[in-house]
Amino acid sequence: MSPASLPVTVVVINFQTPDLTSQAVRSLRRFYPEVALLLVDNGSMDRSRPALEELRALQPGKTEIVFNVTNLHHGPAMDLALRLLQTPYVLFLDSDCEVYQGGFLEKMVQAAEGQPRCYAVGKVIFMNDRGFDVAEGAGGHPYVRPICMLINREPYLRLPPFERHGAPCLVNMRAAAASGLSLVHFPVPDYVRHLGRGTASRHGYRLGLKGRINHLLNRMGL
Repeated sequence: MSPASLPVTVVVINFQTPDLTSQAVRSLRRFYPEVALLLVDNGSMDRSRPALEELRALQPGKTEIVFNVTNLHHGPAMDLALRLLQTPYVLFLDSDCEVYQGGFLEKMVQAAEGQPRCYAVGKVIFMNDRGFDVAEGAGGHPYVRPICMLINREPYLRLPPFERHGAPCLVNMRAAAASGLSLVHFPVPDYVRHLGRGTASRHGYRLGLKGRINHLLNRMGL
């Protein structure tokens, strides 16, 4: 399967980090110049628009942009992309990532197509009910971080949508597991470097009162 024929669209969501988004996209394009790419801007009020338009100009037939009027937040913006796109698979790549090795898109699609009930492919970790990391075997739920995550789009549309949350895919992936769908582990760090908290370190998580209460209750062990 050649990169140009992959049944996947890559999605990068930007919120006022055009420098990070540019680095992520340019690193992706070094290995995948022909893959379909959707850039979603979450109502940025900085110089993101010209920066994203410049990225579109790198591959004008392969890059599209959605400019949201307001900040939908990460989970709802991912949900929007999944409902707009038509490709069987969608690969979410965080804006604070850098691709340093090619071949991962082909392998992730192969992993998904190799299992008929596969829902998501990526680095599998475990989270508690409130969306905080726990050790495997500690009663948590399997979870794929959307840092670099391949989603099977058709079953997604039958599940609860990604939401505004520190772990935006948690409710969705719990429902997927309850439906008999599987999460497939993939060694993402072998191909993609995650710089970490790129948007959050500059602009915060913006999860509101619900997020603060959730964080407090988790610290209390509730």
